[in-house]
Amino acid sequence: MVKDHIKRINAPKRWDILRKDHTFITRPNAGRDFSLCIALNPILKELLNKTQTTKESKYLIKNKGVLVNGKPVYDEKYPVGFFDVVSFPTTGENYRLLVNEKNKLFLLKIKDDEAKLKLSKVWDKKNLPKGAVQINCSDGRNFVMKSNEPLLKEISINDSILYTIPDHKIKQVIKLEKGTIVYLYKGKHIGDIVTVDDFKKENILFKLDNETFETKKVYAFAVGKEKPLISLNEKKSFSEKPSKETKIEVKTDKA
Repeated sequence: MVKDHIKRINAPKRWDILRKDHTFITRPNAGRDFSLCIALNPILKELLNKTQTTKESKYLIKNKGVLVNGKPVYDEKYPVGFFDVVSFPTTGENYRLLVNEKNKLFLLKIKDDEAKLKLSKVWDKKNLPKGAVQINCSDGRNFVMKSNEPLLKEISINDSILYTIPDHKIKQVIKLEKGTIVYLYKGKHIGDIVTVDDFKKENILFKLDNETFETKKVYAFAVGKEKPLISLNEKKSFSEKPSKETKIEVKTDKA
């Protein structure tokens, strides 16, 4: 049986949290990469400073005060994963979960139009009965297409798909090829936004400060051609909490 909490001292290193003030922290539900997701409760209570207690977080969630990828969620243990969008309808605020150069997850504040878009990396393509093909993505999202659809021919493993949320309509496919801008979310150069110069077997080659480096293709997330299709470049840690003016007032029963 999976426990509802984990000890803070044993939490993933990517979680930018205070580890010695309290003993436990909410464990996210299964289904996402554990090191690249965090439960909704600590996001509200500690990272965004929207609530003060778990009881307040539950009240806010149950009353549709929080949307994840455009849809209301009803579980404080819901796993908010890499590139997911957290929105607050009452204040009009939107945040995207990213990872910075210090290998820490952080929430980047984004505009309303960006909150309707999401990027997913293609992990796999699987043939289904009746001439259908399933595209499996990094965030657990699957797209099913007919084998004769023109768009399917454009999609390869390690490419990225830009789609709308919450209706999941594909807007664009970003190919992982020479000249593509990629966001490195794993490896030694994590958090850097670079341009692919060339390929070397299963690695990509890129330049930083006039030096050429290489990293694995699976560490590179294609985000655009001439420029990233979504905002990525604000480096801000979870520990930099917003001002009290953005706090959501939550009223709960005294009982």
